[in-house]
Amino acid sequence: MAFDLQEQEQIDELKAFWSQWGKWISAAVLATALGYLGTKGWTYYQQSQAEKAAVIYDDVASAAQSGDLTRLKSSIAKLQSDYGRTAYASRGALLVAKAAFDKQDLALAKSQLGWAVEHAREPALQAVARLRMAAVLLDEKRYDAAIAELNQEHASAFDALFLDLKGDVYAAKGDKKAARDQYKSALAKLVGDSPNRQYIQTKLDALGG
Repeated sequence: MAFDLQEQEQIDELKAFWSQWGKWISAAVLATALGYLGTKGWTYYQQSQAEKAAVIYDDVASAAQSGDLTRLKSSIAKLQSDYGRTAYASRGALLVAKAAFDKQDLALAKSQLGWAVEHAREPALQAVARLRMAAVLLDEKRYDAAIAELNQEHASAFDALFLDLKGDVYAAKGDKKAARDQYKSALAKLVGDSPNRQYIQTKLDALGG
């Protein structure tokens, strides 16, 4: 098929352009395709991991409900070793910690709460783990350690709960002034008609002066 002069010039220009830039365009297209496939693959992998983790989490929840610490230890170990990057692992740690605390196995409770503090990716889960850790330390009468835990950085939405528990620690320690200060600060952090307001106010009133 014959081309007129203008068409031939356009073809020659296209050939020249492709000769100079073709390999870079091909590389860019390939990189984009690989990036897309990589993203899809990573999404599929994460979904697969979450589904597998959910199965083990259900076993953790079942063992926690029955108070079977032996089964709990086995299940949570697998969940954390194989799927530690999933949210299920941190939630499982909190379940194990509560069951262990109820069974007075404080060492297990603290180890799981410590794991959750270190590995939880959700600020709310980390804050809950810190609160429960401080509560366990309070139960052990390790007041200074409990205060140190409550002084750690946490999500601001939990400020009132941290201050309230800090008040409990100071009250147990016998430092009424510090306890009152913490309860007052906790009340100031509460929004509107929070259900905790009356509870904290009652503790504050009980301290007198």
